[in-house]
Amino acid sequence: MAKLLPGYETTFITRVDQSDDAFKALKDRLFAIIKDFGGEVVYQEDWGKRKFAFPMQKEVRGQYTHVVFTGSTGVVAELERNLRLNESTLRFMTVVLSKEFNKDEYMKQLGTGTLLKREERPEASIVAAN
Repeated sequence: MAKLLPGYETTFITRVDQSDDAFKALKDRLFAIIKDFGGEVVYQEDWGKRKFAFPMQKEVRGQYTHVVFTGSTGVVAELERNLRLNESTLRFMTVVLSKEFNKDEYMKQLGTGTLLKREERPEASIVAAN
């Protein structure tokens, strides 16, 4: 059995006024970084455009994206560096899901609806937030 990589989830918010091509290019770049670090994107979900409770960088709406992935050491730092450099990124947050992430078990829990909320997961810890 192959060694299991750590699992992470990153949620990021981008400006709604960016083009679809620019948004797709950002996601493609992030997914390429994950692949370069020997990981894979396990689950990705676009949460859509939502209104903020308070303005962020003079924006009142943002597009939310959630990505669950695996990767070797340094993947989070490189991913967040690229998010910081992108002008359309308003906020992002990465959480460590597990030191040895089993994607099959995660997908099984996701499919049955038994996935624990972040607050209920004892092993989940916040890596960084912008």
